[in-house]
Amino acid sequence: MTVKENVCDFENLYKAMCICRRNVMWKDSTAGFVKNGLTNCYKLKDELMSGKYKIGAYTVFKIYEPKERVIVSTRIKDRVFQRSLCDNYLTEQITKSFIYDNCACQKGKGTDFARERLKCHMQRFYRKSGLNGYIIKCDISDYFGSTPHSVACAAVRKRVSDDWAYAETERIINSFTQGVDPSKGMGLGSQVTQLIQLAVLDDIDHLIKEQLGIKYYVRYMDDFILIHQSKEYLTFCKEHIGEELEKLGLKFSKKKTQLFPIKQPIHFLGFSFRLTSTGKVIMRVLPEKVTRARRKLAKLVQLCERGAMNREQVDECFKSWASHASKGNCYKLIDSMQEYYYNLWLCLATYQ
Repeated sequence: MTVKENVCDFENLYKAMCICRRNVMWKDSTAGFVKNGLTNCYKLKDELMSGKYKIGAYTVFKIYEPKERVIVSTRIKDRVFQRSLCDNYLTEQITKSFIYDNCACQKGKGTDFARERLKCHMQRFYRKSGLNGYIIKCDISDYFGSTPHSVACAAVRKRVSDDWAYAETERIINSFTQGVDPSKGMGLGSQVTQLIQLAVLDDIDHLIKEQLGIKYYVRYMDDFILIHQSKEYLTFCKEHIGEELEKLGLKFSKKKTQLFPIKQPIHFLGFSFRLTSTGKVIMRVLPEKVTRARRKLAKLVQLCERGAMNREQVDECFKSWASHASKGNCYKLIDSMQEYYYNLWLCLATYQ
């Protein structure tokens, strides 16, 4: 069976549809596609095999949690194809060369994995060098919005040998023309583009680990951290990495890229990490995240008051936040938020 036949196989497309519908069945477009799922998957297979398949129009909107971002949403039909393409070929081919500390959008990895890797690196560094070291926290300016299509295609071509799979992936990349420059940028709402964006910086990962010799390194998409004893050497690394990024049409965010002593807390993926004099790493939820969570809970209780949500749904949201906070040393914070949440309902009952 060829790659095309495997990706376009009815069973694989149907399985992809079942995955894509999770948590979004409230959308009319998804519900409509799934209602006639067997027929739609057969039609999609025929279109793909005959070469008549065309990528549909995107829906562009903004989200504001955890920060303002532009989302380019893919229609359900295209998501089904992209899921099958990734699960049955692309992911295996593209991730072969990834380093262990490339943490985003991969099975068995994610934000929790990335935080644990940073914590592990800080502890290992302490055992060797104590608190005599520095950290450089790097962030790429508008990573998804500024990546040239030619760079993304080159990253795929280097890792994908099948011509049909490459052609379809290239077509997906070049379909993102919503930016000021239509030859740059890819949407955040596509599984394929998230995988490709991981690959774009793969050579940078190997440069840092193998050529620059940085042992303590972790990356989550375009946020990455280097730890070393020498401030001067980290400065050199930053300049060298910056030169390589320029070759890719990318650049550091001046505001978010910082160099500081390892004694200072480092902010990464919603938590503050502080290395103590005994080598323990203290993880706490960032204050701005706590404020945002309080405001969100208050809004959800108001929605419940108006009948737009029920108590069980709001409780699940609070439990989800508490589970997230429990990943760090936040027991007092969770108790405080529990009291705050209880008082929200108490105030509501009082006014009623």
